[in-house]
Amino acid sequence: MRNRLFVGLTAAFVLAACTALETDDNPTAPGNAPVLVIVEGDAGGPGLSLADALDHLATDDIVTVSGALFVDSDGTTWLCEAIAESFPPQCGGERIEVEGLDPGDVPNLQEEQDVRWSESVTLVGSVE
Repeated sequence: MRNRLFVGLTAAFVLAACTALETDDNPTAPGNAPVLVIVEGDAGGPGLSLADALDHLATDDIVTVSGALFVDSDGTTWLCEAIAESFPPQCGGERIEVEGLDPGDVPNLQEEQDVRWSESVTLVGSVE
């Protein structure tokens, strides 16, 4: 009985540690994602890839970043590396949270089941 309890508790601790590592080591997991704070300005080109923006680190630099835009049903806005093939589409790959963007200003924003998205946008802001 003691051996089973020990094995069960050990397995629970290992699973809890793995779950904590998954969230803490993944900087783009919800809750840990960097933020792109939108500023007014012209994108003036294709912008950084999402991976380059995430490598850029937090600075006061103003950058342009391109990706797929998703607005969750709760209003959280994400710039994503890709569109996951589902319906409605979901944010796929790396992501960065977007603050200060009025989704009403995004042309060709599609909506289905309380999710809004655009396949390709270029935003201007600072990574924080």
